[in-house]
Amino acid sequence: MGCIKRVRAGPFMQRFRSLPLASRKGPSQPRFEVRAHAGDAGHLEVASDSASVRIGQRIRRDGQEEMWDSLLIECKEQEDGSLTVEVVVCHPDWEEPVRVASMESNLEAGPTKAGALTITLKPKGASI
Repeated sequence: MGCIKRVRAGPFMQRFRSLPLASRKGPSQPRFEVRAHAGDAGHLEVASDSASVRIGQRIRRDGQEEMWDSLLIECKEQEDGSLTVEVVVCHPDWEEPVRVASMESNLEAGPTKAGALTITLKPKGASI
């Protein structure tokens, strides 16, 4: 992993699928994986213990065009060992960013899939 490559087909036109992680054990096993597809600009696939993604889009404000970070995704390991992914949206008229989703996984959850991932979709004020 860790490479950037060009792709011709739109990857998001395909059905979503989750690929199993390699069954490596120990501290060298990455906690998160990021796959990004940016059209003709390229494709990125990396694995890491943490990740932060900002997606900006061009807006016009006060007669000037600027790039606005409208979506933020923060991935990190918590002190208790759980892994969290926070999804935050931003708007130029809002005083603060708003967390719209939080996903938490616990690697020690056990063999059942039911407790493997907890998702919270309740908005919560966030400061990033």
